[in-house]
Amino acid sequence: MLRRFMIAFVLLAAFAAPAAAQREPDFATLDRGDGISHLGLDLAWIKLDPPPYDSVLHLELHGQYVLQSGLGFYAALPINRSFGDGPDEEESDGEAAVADLDVGGLYVISGPELSWVFRLGLVAPIGGDDLGEFATNIRGANFRLTDVALAYPNDWWLRVAFSPLFHAHSVFLRIDLGVDVPFAENDEDIYRTDPIGRLNLAGGVDLGSAALMLELTNIAEFDDDDGDPPEDEDVFTNVAVTARFMGEVLQPFISVGTPIDKAVRDQVDVFIAGGIQGVLR
Repeated sequence: MLRRFMIAFVLLAAFAAPAAAQREPDFATLDRGDGISHLGLDLAWIKLDPPPYDSVLHLELHGQYVLQSGLGFYAALPINRSFGDGPDEEESDGEAAVADLDVGGLYVISGPELSWVFRLGLVAPIGGDDLGEFATNIRGANFRLTDVALAYPNDWWLRVAFSPLFHAHSVFLRIDLGVDVPFAENDEDIYRTDPIGRLNLAGGVDLGSAALMLELTNIAEFDDDDGDPPEDEDVFTNVAVTARFMGEVLQPFISVGTPIDKAVRDQVDVFIAGGIQGVLR
């Protein structure tokens, strides 16, 4: 009996161990997900061209745990706080807003140079749904454009994505290809909830104790009305430069970015972000 118990314990411990994965410095603005278990906290300041707000602070808790088999799960919760001078200058007073909860599973196929990450997630509509909270969350999403679906209240979203990761000779690359699809929609919802596609591209140089990265996030919001071409189709792009310090346990980062699209730059000037993640051994 004792022998069977010891065998079962060893097998369970082996299955629950973190996956052995290639070293892949995390980007600040792309999809998250690789073979390394971690917990993280991000903080970003987004400078706006008012009205209605001067700026937004974006705070986000996130983490993932990956088993030896490559199966894992992840979660993320953004919280935003906007700032404004009030109606005297045709601006709104700022307010705090909780965005939606992003949870899901992932599967990682790890290789020495090329790895693949598959993600299937669900956005639970726990965020505030008044106009001020929605505006705050939308502006806060300008830091992580790839997660803009988390700003829309009332509706559930299905998130599907896959990402090839390459790392060899101090050079690393990542591509995200995914789509977010709303479902269980509220017929009385005043907020637009069309499918959102994304194609993110990024690369960097691994210097050992630190990594330098250039990131490009791209999303397209598609109107699901019939028509050829669709009546509404918008593409938005952010560019960011990021430095991450690659400690064995703690990995802080700093990032600076801005929208490329002129229409968005008329409202969003720049974002500056920093944060830290702890690797789970």
